[in-house]
Amino acid sequence: MLAAVAVRMRAILVVIILGAASLSLADERPRLRGAETPRATDLLHAKRLADRMEGRLRTPAAHGAGWRHGGSGWESQSEPPAPPAPVTIQIRQPRRRRTGAFSDR
Repeated sequence: MLAAVAVRMRAILVVIILGAASLSLADERPRLRGAETPRATDLLHAKRLADRMEGRLRTPAAHGAGWRHGGSGWESQSEPPAPPAPVTIQIRQPRRRRTGAFSDR
């Protein structure tokens, strides 16, 4: 019984391998042989592929004036922002630390 199962599994495996090989060899479009002229559909397909690749390789167009970061708005010439207010640093005496949980006053 076990030998019959092994034979069937081998046969199924061979069929799968042959099927995969035949699918990989099958091509959606036949290749040109020798001096054979290409068909119009082949030329159209090649042109479409070339246009697609050209579009992918083309650098993006430079964008003109538009929204600018920093609050300048749409192509508006506004006055520069006011300088920041001066900063005042106050220096004080450091606070005394308590040395223990219960301190003597």
